[in-house]
Amino acid sequence: MGNHTPNHTLPSSVSGSCLLLLAICLPLSRSDCVAQGTAYTSRSDFNTVLTSSSMITFEELPASDWLSVGTSPVITQGVTFTNFEHRLFITAPSIIYPMPGAGQYLWNYDSSYPVGIYLPPGTTAFGADFNGGFQSQQTFNATLTAVLEGGQSYIYNFSGPGDSWTFFGLTFPEPIVSIIYDDGGQFEPFGTHEEKLDNVSFGATIPEPSTSLIVLLGSVMVFCSRRRG
Repeated sequence: MGNHTPNHTLPSSVSGSCLLLLAICLPLSRSDCVAQGTAYTSRSDFNTVLTSSSMITFEELPASDWLSVGTSPVITQGVTFTNFEHRLFITAPSIIYPMPGAGQYLWNYDSSYPVGIYLPPGTTAFGADFNGGFQSQQTFNATLTAVLEGGQSYIYNFSGPGDSWTFFGLTFPEPIVSIIYDDGGQFEPFGTHEEKLDNVSFGATIPEPSTSLIVLLGSVMVFCSRRRG
């Protein structure tokens, strides 16, 4: 009986289909691999792209008292809020309260440094209600710096009225490791950073088309390799 040599040649129709899909997917996956984020100024729009999320209202934490000089870190629901000078306060109507009617919130009071936020693994969405600057200011001009799992960092600028909350949110195809919220305060002996946060939302997003294309590319390569076998 003669030896039978397996035929590893793909049928022309299958081979052509694989090459066509690879030709489509490869350029798209290369150009879309950069983890560019999407910014949101509407909480409702932000919520529509979430597959899961949690919200921190700070109501679950004990309020700072009159004698407190601040603290850091503040940790809740796996999120860590930090300030280099330990000037974080959980403010409430019973203490100094520049934002009336808002319940408890986080306030970085008279600090020389901004607020750092460390997020749980796998977080691809972050948003919150923000306020900053002194109450005498009509507006505040702030920046959010997002640091991703791959080491990339992205800076976003936004502004809002000094006497109310402004929503701002970010989503990325790659997990966010940390956020720096800076209201534009200056480094001075008593500090002019006055960052305030409330209703902090974080979670996962619906995969973007580029992510789906990369998954499709992998499936095509596996399919083709199996057919060769």
